[in-house]
Amino acid sequence: MALFGAHVSSAGSILKTFERAEEIGAEVFQFFLRSPRVWHWKGVSKEIVRKFREKLSEFKNPVMVHAPYLLNLASPKEDLRRRSVEVFLEELIACEELGVDFYNFHPGTATGIGEKEGMKNIIRSLEEIFSFHEPRRTTVLLENTAGERGDLGKNFDELSLILKSFDGVRIGVCLDTCHAFAYGYEINTDKGFSEFFKEVDKIGIENIKAIHVNDSKFPLGSKKDRHEHIGKGFIGLKGFKNLLTHEYFRALPYFIETPKAGDMDRVNLEKLRSIYSGRI
Repeated sequence: MALFGAHVSSAGSILKTFERAEEIGAEVFQFFLRSPRVWHWKGVSKEIVRKFREKLSEFKNPVMVHAPYLLNLASPKEDLRRRSVEVFLEELIACEELGVDFYNFHPGTATGIGEKEGMKNIIRSLEEIFSFHEPRRTTVLLENTAGERGDLGKNFDELSLILKSFDGVRIGVCLDTCHAFAYGYEINTDKGFSEFFKEVDKIGIENIKAIHVNDSKFPLGSKKDRHEHIGKGFIGLKGFKNLLTHEYFRALPYFIETPKAGDMDRVNLEKLRSIYSGRI
């Protein structure tokens, strides 16, 4: 059974994420542990951890933390790569303490170097992270990218290379629909969706653990990461019907990251539920 939710604000306290999720009728939710564009973080106190775990026990369904945008495990700049590893570790350990189900991150950007070198840096960075702390509860999720500005993890060959380097570790993939479409996967036609599945086989469908469900403001293959409301972009309703009528994808948690405007979180979630139930 699919579960539908959204990215919610953690401003003020991560404890407020639960009530914000409830306000929009979210069955699952995602949030940032810190502002996504700053390095500094004061961490979480033992009291906050205790209260968060209590609320999570009542909530029952999966929650996801999204890594800060500043992280770049692929960077050739050693100071940036090292800082990214440190923050990743800091947040992953916090996720474990909080009982968070998923820690999602963008693999990295090859700025000023070739893609092969960037991929090597990602794998080296994750090796350092997992040698210090291998997760026991939280699953680390690679998010596929649109391939914009040298972003890596844009296709299933790259995702497969990373996954195969960490056999036995709690690691998988969060599929972003906008990113997949913007990269060039035509998920909104029957033929394109069939071709998409041939690509998914490279990582094993069982390694896709969650969905970032977003429409795209730009056309197929644009390489532009710009999210749109469900059914209002170039993916359209057909792409989401393909996912939500598929046996495996019907059972995953779905997190919208669509533009925050008025009551649109509720509108988008209701549209997804209508597709799922066959009302659309």
